[in-house]
Amino acid sequence: ELVRRFPKLQVDCVEASAVMIARAQARLPAGAKVTFHHADARDLDFPKAEYDAVVTCFFLDCFSEKTLADLMPRMAASMRPEGQWLVAEFGQPSRGWPAWHARGWLAVMYFFFRLAARLEARRLPNWELEMARLDFVCSDRMTRRWNLMAATRWNVARINSQNIG
Repeated sequence: ELVRRFPKLQVDCVEASAVMIARAQARLPAGAKVTFHHADARDLDFPKAEYDAVVTCFFLDCFSEKTLADLMPRMAASMRPEGQWLVAEFGQPSRGWPAWHARGWLAVMYFFFRLAARLEARRLPNWELEMARLDFVCSDRMTRRWNLMAATRWNVARINSQNIG
């Protein structure tokens, strides 16, 4: 949908599954400027300061915090200084009905994907802590389904502080 709305956009897509790449390629409009990298992101040598944005949709929750501590700094280094990181992820509310609702869904999903896809993570990692370590701040957040899912936009903190005053 992104390249349909913005046909001049150039996109690099990292995907470990050749089947998923074929499916995505079949859905692209003619002339779309999308380069697919058939690779495991954990092993990818990311370019330095090349991207205006990094988009991760239900990706960071697939890894352990140890893996994220290695992977996320390399992904962040691929962004230009004014770049943004757009994230869609699951979340765990802290109390009440939303917390129980999320615990149930997350337990089922992690159990299923550990079996079906050999998912590395066994629980929802604290990827937001790694964002803070990388000096990113969340500038926008939209949640759905009682905070089980969130879409967020992250900017490097020094960029935000330059825009103040």
